[in-house]
Amino acid sequence: MWNTKKGIIILFAMVLAFQAITGSASAVTIYVESGKSIQTAVNDAHSGDTIIVKPGTYTGDITISTPNLTIMSSSPYKAIIKAKNNAFNIYESNIIIKNFDIRGPGKSSGVCISFGRSESTNGAFSCTVRNNKISNFRTGFDAGFYMDSGSESILNNDISNCKIGIYAFDLMNQALIIKGNRIANCDTGLYFVDASCVVTNNHFNNTVNINTPEGAGGIWNTTKTSGHNIMGGPYLGGNYWATPSGKGFSQTHLDANGDGFAEVPYKLDDSSIDYLPLIPLKAPVAAFSASPLSGKAPLKVQFTGKSSGTPTSFKWSFGDGAYSTSKSPAHTYSKAGKYTVTLMAKNAVGSNTKTMSGYITVKSN
Repeated sequence: MWNTKKGIIILFAMVLAFQAITGSASAVTIYVESGKSIQTAVNDAHSGDTIIVKPGTYTGDITISTPNLTIMSSSPYKAIIKAKNNAFNIYESNIIIKNFDIRGPGKSSGVCISFGRSESTNGAFSCTVRNNKISNFRTGFDAGFYMDSGSESILNNDISNCKIGIYAFDLMNQALIIKGNRIANCDTGLYFVDASCVVTNNHFNNTVNINTPEGAGGIWNTTKTSGHNIMGGPYLGGNYWATPSGKGFSQTHLDANGDGFAEVPYKLDDSSIDYLPLIPLKAPVAAFSASPLSGKAPLKVQFTGKSSGTPTSFKWSFGDGAYSTSKSPAHTYSKAGKYTVTLMAKNAVGSNTKTMSGYITVKSN
């Protein structure tokens, strides 16, 4: 016969045991204090864990063989990794690395982020590296061989003073996403061999921005879409192409209509074209006209904004204490007098003001 009290005790013990088992398998957050080892935290972590690294200076050559880990600096760029060779060797999938300042040994050796596979791992697929400062490596990112890695996302990083910024080879159908990065002062920004890549909204300023011995292929711009691009323009599209000599495509072509794109595409090779190469956005130049310029009160005046340089906001002062933020407002003056009109046009780069003294004359009835 079932003993109710005994059954409750057994059931309670089973619940506690289940909670202990499931609790141990739940994702946890591991903190790494200054002076401690990031590698030790990685070795102790389980799939799904987050490792948060406190401000300080740490060593590199960190090997990641556990999938589904997030490794991040607690404050952007306050955790500094000084690598004697490689910084991170990633051998498993769904790894996120973000917010570090990662410094290498110089252009002659070292890889900041290496995606690969060891005999006991599944390969570094679908990893994301974002919002890091990376400098002084032979190679910033190394992704290759379709059975070892693929589908990585390299997002919003500053990569500088490397021999090669990003190196990708034999990715087959595993696309590499390169978006929002600033790659500057490298011998070669991108080096692709048989690599399918999506490269958009990046700032390139290197001796050679791209080297593709077998042709670039890939995708080099999105459809023109509203949104601030990496150069401050009002639309997302392609990439900014500069060189330290000042003779890069984006430095030598014009943006006649102020949309933030060159008037002609940039042909990287016979099969690869950036159809929307970025041009630096300039501060606007405020300008306007009005009609009529004089008349009896009450006088309704239509102002027409004629500012150049793609302004995104406007502020009018009509001289009688009234204001407007419209591009081309109408305003009625109720009292006689001469009125000074001021327009300030503004965009993400800067602002400009145009003032016309005594521009509007209002006569009494």
